[in-house]
Amino acid sequence: MFYYIKKYLIMNAKPLIMLVMIFSFVATSQAFSQSDEPPAKVYGGIGYFQAGYSFMDFNDLNNAFVQAGIPEINNGSVSLGGGGHYIFRRFLIGGEGNGLIGSRTANENFSVRHSGGMGFFNAGYIVLQRPLYTVYPILGIGGGGYSVTIIDRNAATASLQEVLDNPHQQAELSKGSFMLNFSVGADLFVFADRTQQGTGGFVVGVRAGYLLAFDTDEWRLDDYSFTDGTNTSISGPFIRLIIGGGGLLY
Repeated sequence: MFYYIKKYLIMNAKPLIMLVMIFSFVATSQAFSQSDEPPAKVYGGIGYFQAGYSFMDFNDLNNAFVQAGIPEINNGSVSLGGGGHYIFRRFLIGGEGNGLIGSRTANENFSVRHSGGMGFFNAGYIVLQRPLYTVYPILGIGGGGYSVTIIDRNAATASLQEVLDNPHQQAELSKGSFMLNFSVGADLFVFADRTQQGTGGFVVGVRAGYLLAFDTDEWRLDDYSFTDGTNTSISGPFIRLIIGGGGLLY
């Protein structure tokens, strides 16, 4: 199932971004068309599943791969995860976690795949509040890591004895980072149960921002580290759709 989700998101990244932009514009228009006065204080929370795409720069790593005859990897990954936040007087506190699923590339001799994950403690503030709509900036503090697995395709036809004689048919390079998440979120209540005291129901939204990774670790292979690694990191912009539920009290 996750394979087909990943394949769909990779093949349709640009159309999905356009869809998110259209959704954001329509939702904003609906929000400003509301005649209700925004509440001075807001309490509540939401939980959600999120899916999107993270754009990363693997150019330095790909240059090293090309010199070694290894296929390049794509500059980006599908992200899947979830999270939630609590709202207290417009202040927002919560957390989220995401897995990164990269595509697989191959040539005659090698195949390469990459993946990773990250988690953040988030804090924010609601700058625009309407009965069915909220907009808020987010600062997230956390960490993450990713790995690149290189597989010798010629080993696929090797005998058991050949594998035992030369077991190093696969190498997994990994790296970890302290990370910051700078983003803006917009949530829209749909099919909502709305009263004078609050709003609750199904939530759809969008998150867009930039992930800043500080490379605190060197490239590692098992227990060994390399001091001559590339400057590749998982820093870069991202965009995500969220689907979930929750409620707000005024």
